[in-house]
Amino acid sequence: MADVTPAGSHAVRTTVRRRRKVAVTAGPAVALVLIAGPAAGYAALGRGPAPPAPATSTEPTPGTTQAPSVSPSASATSKAQAAPDGRISRAQLLAATVDLPAWASDAPCADAGARLSDKGVQDGDNWLTTVKYGDVDRDGAQETIAIIRCVYLQTGQSQVVAFDRNDSGNIVTLGRVVATDRIVGAPTAEKIGWISGIDPRADGIVRVKVGDSAPGGGESAETIQWQWRKYEWTGERFEQTGGPTTFPAAKQADLRVTATDVTFGEPTADGTRHGNTTVTIHNAGPADVDYAFLWLNFGDSDVRQERAGWSGCLEVGRNDIKPTKITCLLGKMRAGETKTLVLGLFHPGQLGTVSGTAQVMRLNTERDPVDDAKQTDNVVTFALR
Repeated sequence: MADVTPAGSHAVRTTVRRRRKVAVTAGPAVALVLIAGPAAGYAALGRGPAPPAPATSTEPTPGTTQAPSVSPSASATSKAQAAPDGRISRAQLLAATVDLPAWASDAPCADAGARLSDKGVQDGDNWLTTVKYGDVDRDGAQETIAIIRCVYLQTGQSQVVAFDRNDSGNIVTLGRVVATDRIVGAPTAEKIGWISGIDPRADGIVRVKVGDSAPGGGESAETIQWQWRKYEWTGERFEQTGGPTTFPAAKQADLRVTATDVTFGEPTADGTRHGNTTVTIHNAGPADVDYAFLWLNFGDSDVRQERAGWSGCLEVGRNDIKPTKITCLLGKMRAGETKTLVLGLFHPGQLGTVSGTAQVMRLNTERDPVDDAKQTDNVVTFALR
């Protein structure tokens, strides 16, 4: 497959329009010469008007096959007006060298003279994920619309690109429909964090499904806000002509925690003292939480967990390095849900710090921390006595 022709889409369209104009004006001129030539010759010889042309029979001559009659001028005009077929298969795109619209400055993927990848398995791959077709420039022939992802870091970057062919049959890049912004932290309301689908329509409009954040980039797929936006080719570039232009404020969960004081009883026969604290965790919404993560901080006190109260945790952990911490991983919490845990505790008989803290944090499906809507109610202090 030949490399992509560097000429831009504007030059391709200008050439096609010029050839159409020449074909339209040349056809009638040739026909006029063919008709006027013999008549002028007769007049110059002084032989009077030219004799009528012999009648042409519409019946085929015996022993021959008559081909259908085609007007030369009409055939030439039709051929000149036919737009190049821009329907390029996935295999042809993968075999070609293409010029892509520029990626973000920190992206490791090539743009000029780039090769596309079928899988996208390593950083720097231009991963061809989706290929569809539509007449985006309304010239009567289809173009190729593709989603291409630059693979790097956790989510990379994506763009929708339209390809066409020139009169020589070479693949050319018509333009970029839309792209994600550089993904560094959470996108703002104006930015596109992910592209998940394309839908070219018969009227030339390209519908693109965009999200305000990328899955795995700090949010679960359930929290992404999706929108369909419409884009059209102006003759020089694609512009958005329909659908929302911004995202609403991202939905976040608001976890809140309370904990009662711990009053340890009298020492038992082995010298240990036992007590408990009641911890209440509430998700005030509006978003759900994949995991709620609770940890209790006891400072210098050698406090440990006991009894069945900790069975409400998916996982329990404790560190022996001061400050002493005991952690509890809770499962999914829907918006409006409340969980109450009565957690049994004991210590050897000598309290160090006389207070502790209970803190709750929101985690995503990968168990990475996610911002909470309100941080001030995520931690509470309780007494130890």
